[in-house]
Amino acid sequence: FQPGDAHALKFSDRSFDVVLSLRVLMHTPDWRQVISEMCRVADQLVVFDYPSRWSFAAFQAGLRRLTARFGAKTETYRVFSQGQIARELTKHGYRVRAVHRQFVLPIALHKALGSRRFTLWVEQRFEDAGLLRVFGSPVTVVAERCASS
Repeated sequence: FQPGDAHALKFSDRSFDVVLSLRVLMHTPDWRQVISEMCRVADQLVVFDYPSRWSFAAFQAGLRRLTARFGAKTETYRVFSQGQIARELTKHGYRVRAVHRQFVLPIALHKALGSRRFTLWVEQRFEDAGLLRVFGSPVTVVAERCASS
C-alpha cells in the first residue's frame, strides 16, 4: 500500500494491468485529472465507481452544496452521468466495457436498516421493474484501453 495523491500518481505509464478505485472519484477536487491518472498508469483496465446523477445521491450532493453556501464545512461530493464518464474515458483512449449499478435506495438506508434480506428483496423488485438500470447507484465501470492506444 502506498498512499498518495490520486491527481498525480507516482507510477510510470502503464505500470499496472488493472487500476481499481472505489468510493473515491466523487470526493476528488479534480475528477477529470483523477481519471486521466488512472488511465495513464493502467495498461489494460480501469475499474472505478461513481454516484449516478439520476440517483438519490444527487439529493445528497445538492444538500452538501447548499450547506456549504451557509458556511458549513463539507467535503467534495459529486454525481456523474454515464455520458460524462464515457466521454472522459474516451479522451484517454479507453472505452466502457461493463457497467454495474448497485442500489436504487440509498446505501445509508440499507445500512441503517441492517437487513440483508430486505435489501436483496427490495432491490430485486426495483431491478425487475427496470428502475435499477435508470436510478441505480453507485455505478461501477470497467473500462478497457482501446487497441490503438
